[in-house]
Amino acid sequence: PRVREAAILSLSVQPATDKIVNPIINAISDENVDVQLAAIKTLSEFRTVLAIRPLIKILSDPHDDIRAAAVLALGLIEDKNSLFPLIDCIEDKSPQVRVNALVALSNLGDPRSIEPIIELLSSEKDESVTQMAILTLGPLGQKDKRIIAPLVQLLDSDNARFRQYAVLSLGQTKSPEIIDPLLRVLNDEDSYVRSACASVLSEIKDPATVRQFIDRLRDPSPEIRETSANALGKLGDVNALEPLIGLLNDENYQVREEVAQALGALQNKDATKPLINLIRKEKNTEVLVAAALALGKIEGHSDSSVPFMYLNPTNRPLNKLLSHKEISVRAAAAESLAKIALNEQKFSKASQYFIKASQESLTWEFRQPFYIASSLGATILERVSKKSYGSSKLEFEEIYENLDNAARMLGNQSFISKGFWQVLEVYNQIFKSKNKGQFIQHFQDLGLKVLLLEKKLPEDLRPLLSEPQNRLNEKFMQINKRGLTLDAAIHEIENLKEEILTIGNIILQIEPLELRMDEDQEFTLHSIEDLIMTPSSPEIETNIYREDDEILQRRMKITQETKRNFILEEVNFNTDMSAYSGKKVKVSLIQYLKGSPRQSIVEDPRSIWERHIKRYYDFELFRRNRILQFTKESIQMRSKPKVIGYLDDAIYEGNNLIIFPETSMPESYLSKLQQFADRFNIFIITGCETIASKSEGRFLNRAYFISPLETEMQYQEKNNPTILPATERHLSEWRENITKTSPPILKIFNSPFGRFIILIGQDNQDQSQFIPFIAEQKNLDFLVCLNNGYWTPTERDRLHTLAEEIDIPLIYVNSGQFGGTGVYMAGKKMENPLQKEFTEG
Repeated sequence: PRVREAAILSLSVQPATDKIVNPIINAISDENVDVQLAAIKTLSEFRTVLAIRPLIKILSDPHDDIRAAAVLALGLIEDKNSLFPLIDCIEDKSPQVRVNALVALSNLGDPRSIEPIIELLSSEKDESVTQMAILTLGPLGQKDKRIIAPLVQLLDSDNARFRQYAVLSLGQTKSPEIIDPLLRVLNDEDSYVRSACASVLSEIKDPATVRQFIDRLRDPSPEIRETSANALGKLGDVNALEPLIGLLNDENYQVREEVAQALGALQNKDATKPLINLIRKEKNTEVLVAAALALGKIEGHSDSSVPFMYLNPTNRPLNKLLSHKEISVRAAAAESLAKIALNEQKFSKASQYFIKASQESLTWEFRQPFYIASSLGATILERVSKKSYGSSKLEFEEIYENLDNAARMLGNQSFISKGFWQVLEVYNQIFKSKNKGQFIQHFQDLGLKVLLLEKKLPEDLRPLLSEPQNRLNEKFMQINKRGLTLDAAIHEIENLKEEILTIGNIILQIEPLELRMDEDQEFTLHSIEDLIMTPSSPEIETNIYREDDEILQRRMKITQETKRNFILEEVNFNTDMSAYSGKKVKVSLIQYLKGSPRQSIVEDPRSIWERHIKRYYDFELFRRNRILQFTKESIQMRSKPKVIGYLDDAIYEGNNLIIFPETSMPESYLSKLQQFADRFNIFIITGCETIASKSEGRFLNRAYFISPLETEMQYQEKNNPTILPATERHLSEWRENITKTSPPILKIFNSPFGRFIILIGQDNQDQSQFIPFIAEQKNLDFLVCLNNGYWTPTERDRLHTLAEEIDIPLIYVNSGQFGGTGVYMAGKKMENPLQKEFTEG
């Protein structure tokens, strides 16, 4: 049976062909439970409908583990034929089977399972099953009112988690019927229930909700006042204006900050003077930032003919904040002044304020490149407002590059303003049309780009573009109907200038906007993008003008003026971030000698061999750790690379994180490492042996962070150039391209077991100057340093000093030729055998 189990698990990495699937289906009926579980798990990974009937058949198996695994597999395959068998399973005697059945029904998403789950709530005794049933009803009943009554009853439960989950599931219905019940528990004794209620109610625009939150602005609890102000800002009801203004003098600074943000969201000019008064006397930095940004939102959307700059010529509150001692206050004031200038179509002034905002922004935050992009765009808008359409492609590429840099810092979050700059780029191209055919193509692309921009906006913001878009559509129809010459058609397009500028002001006022799109929205966007033609022939391509040299010089100047010492990006993962919460994480540091047979001074070769023999025969350990390398050759380490052998050892010993040195892994092995990560639920950090990229003439290597079930490997690219072997690149070619990444780019990896940065090779010395500041500001949990170089006493002392300064674990992994591998921590002197030269283990 153990051989059959191992064979099934090893087949799971193969393609799901009938030749492989059918024998595994037969193994579901095996006499051995472990073989059955292996077969069920493998079939669930294959997601094959051929397994539906056999899995349904074993739902009556006497073993709880078999039934629980089969139920979960049916949910993963997501076939409607398993609906009623899964509904039957919510009455199973095993709580785990019932929980898995609810998860599976949630995956199926069939409303026919709602009534059985509601019946389960009234009879279920197990707390975990009840919680899962409550959470399952939310996504199942988004448009089904049947779930409201039973969930409302749970709001009176003695169990706080039942109440919290009931609130969250009720919120998914978006029904007015849930308002009164939720208002009753808005003062719940449990803070999680109160927070869930406020969040749900703020999404439902109802006068009764507004009144309740207004009443709670006078609550003695600062937390409730703060939550209520936040909800009123989201609801956007003007009746909340006066009560919120009255709370600007609250004794709690967090309440004042939330109130200022809410007033900014309301965008009512009556809040301008109270916010100015707040700025004059406020001492708290966070409140000043919120008040400054709120003024920008209010006056940036104002349609008053009186410029804001002259409302209070004596104090000019925002201009005064430009000299504040705190950088965040200065940046917020500059951003607001820029948006106000945009609204008054003073684009040159707006560009200057955006540059000021970029200079006052922290170098590793997304706002700095975002402000630079906005400044460049405002300069182009200034030219368009003066009917000058000579902007070149390189100018727009510079905008896109800065926005892409900002997006990477937010975990690849996109910016809606990028869509507008693409509209403006096409609008500029129209005036460069050399014939009617080019004009028609650019004209059609302009309409599609505007439509694409509108579709990217959240539904509640799309009305903002309705008026200028309607005027654009009217002009499009007029031009289409009239047989105009090229010059006449271009003249008509020039009349669209005000609509284009209006759209630009609207979009820039709401930026930075968090964009999250569902699958339907993404499909719509891709469909529109497919219709947009990209010019390919030489006569249609956009000309690159001579002023491009000036643009490049300006780009260098802006970079120097903003003093960008480094760029910091955030990398997020789909892995469950709570999986390692509160748990110890076992880490394996692999130091080995390249180009030599496997050996170890740390551990006797005989003990290594004996350990592998034990692994071959100790099947209990095999089942627990799911080791696949079960052949004689695998045990003797003769038929596979040494690095894979060490990886086997680390997995066998139950390590969660495995780290290899710089340049240790052949690039061809990365896909294999991803398979290991997926199969064993482990994380791997490794340097890549080959040159991974040639970016702008720089030859750099990478360190990859490989996590389970991720579609794309994340990496940190070395900022210093790598000396290439003559076999790979001619040495003269390397000398011509010996330029560092400037400014250096560092990435924070938000892993389930902590936030960390990877430094590679020479970066360990050159970029370590930034680490103490980043560790404190960004709450790093540990630092990983990969190297393939000499480990001297000076290097050892430097690592100890850095570890003392950052006060977090410094994990240093070097190759076996040089040694030094270990964990350096504040207050501890580390000694281990791997610090010696020519050691591995």
